[in-house]
Amino acid sequence: MKNTLLILTTIFMFSYSCKTTNNIQNKVDNVIITFDKKSGRGINPTYSIKIFESGLILFNGVKNTAKIGKYKKQLDKKELKSLSQKFIDADFFSFKDEYTSKITDLPTTYISFTDNGKTKKIRDYYGSPVKLKELEKIIENIVNENDWTEIE
Repeated sequence: MKNTLLILTTIFMFSYSCKTTNNIQNKVDNVIITFDKKSGRGINPTYSIKIFESGLILFNGVKNTAKIGKYKKQLDKKELKSLSQKFIDADFFSFKDEYTSKITDLPTTYISFTDNGKTKKIRDYYGSPVKLKELEKIIENIVNENDWTEIE
């Protein structure tokens, strides 16, 4: 029985090794940070990223960004811990769920963070606090780095 289970597990894992990185990570690795930029009516970048607890980052560039399509990169454990700590130090879970205004046509940023099974997602349209903007800038700096690898 144990051998059959081991064989079935091996076959299952091998069958998934043939899928794209995106599909694999969504099944076996928890997302800890998401970041989505929507352009509004301007020529602002439109893209999304997911940062997984393994340190894998998946990027999907849609328009008005240097990278169009799907890319990946890897943070080491120290970089990932430092990034997560910045969200904790900024007291991410104390921010409002939404920062908005009656102003129209601005770009919108959606950012989420998961820590110890608790997730918070924020819509930042206008008027967010400096600490939140600093976190967004950290993510944007990661996006603008050059060490991305294109994927399917």
